[in-house]
Amino acid sequence: MTTLKQAGYFTTEAALAFNGTKKLNSCGDNEYTDLSDEIDNSTNLYELADLRAVIASKAFTLPADCGIEIYLIPTEDGTTYPTWVGNISADTVSNNQFYVGYIPFTGATGAQAGVLLDVALPSGKYKWAVRNRGNVALETSGNTIYWRPHSHQSV
Repeated sequence: MTTLKQAGYFTTEAALAFNGTKKLNSCGDNEYTDLSDEIDNSTNLYELADLRAVIASKAFTLPADCGIEIYLIPTEDGTTYPTWVGNISADTVSNNQFYVGYIPFTGATGAQAGVLLDVALPSGKYKWAVRNRGNVALETSGNTIYWRPHSHQSV
């Protein structure tokens, strides 16, 4: 019988870098970012990643939702990415299939931090995206999302 246990983190955490005109900094309420830089998992084959969000101080409010949505967009064929609609705040059904989780905020004025654990990673190349659901535009600086891969091992 094979037993699996967590293997621990494989690297130090790294900040996600966003491309295009809409990045995490200055992201409006309900607005989607453009895609992050590409991450190639075809050699390392990391199984999972933990994400940590550090968001600069604002007057976040708590109606029905207050946080950020996280999206993971894999390549279709190793080079081409499916359509991602960023830099808009209207609901976009085509983006929904890439949703992987939500990091809630407290709904108070102040800096926010949170984690999303155990996001399954594809075996090839992929990019990240975010939708700001904080009910206020994010600050122009001081907003970062970090990722750190981990897996399981046979014992």
